[in-house]
Amino acid sequence: MTTPEHTLVGIHAAIAVGAHRRFGWIVIVLAGIASNLPDWDGLPMLVDMARFESGHRVWGHNFFWIILSSLIVAWSQVRYHWIDSVCTRSNRFLPNELRFEKSTFIVPLLVLFLVCFSAQAIHLPCDMVVSGGNGLSDWHIKPLWPVYNVGYVFPLIPWGDFGPTVILMTGTILLVKVPTRLSLVSAATLICLCVYLLFRGWMRGML
Repeated sequence: MTTPEHTLVGIHAAIAVGAHRRFGWIVIVLAGIASNLPDWDGLPMLVDMARFESGHRVWGHNFFWIILSSLIVAWSQVRYHWIDSVCTRSNRFLPNELRFEKSTFIVPLLVLFLVCFSAQAIHLPCDMVVSGGNGLSDWHIKPLWPVYNVGYVFPLIPWGDFGPTVILMTGTILLVKVPTRLSLVSAATLICLCVYLLFRGWMRGML
């Protein structure tokens, strides 16, 4: 999946389970950010394509990295409240209807860790089912690397397929249009995404 798609999957998943009602908007922002953390292993593309090919979807796409990074991010939020600070400063560039209100929730470390961990864990199956296409090879996900070096991939749709973007963006627009049914809209969006993936996989002969 692309970066925007990963971000929206994390946001919709957090809203679907009602995290915004229990812990405020900070956990929704965290879910969107954490959804992309495994893709740090794509940074070698900037300097060395050989390292990129060997490390992408490996170094950051495993549960050891996910646990470690979730602990670090959750602790740093409790210690420094960096999400609050960045979002508050961004208000000066946003229209009134999109500005962040000061959060009144005290979010426990465990909750922040679970949100960060879950958002990253969802990233792995998303990449397993969206892979290859347009001359690209299928990148296998190695969830237990470096202890267990076996990779998994089940490409239901090729990378770059616009279907997930359309579904996730439509769901996001509906969140704004139907603010009283946020969890329902996000849950329906994720269900539609799963149905689309299965249908496209069936059409491609993968199912």
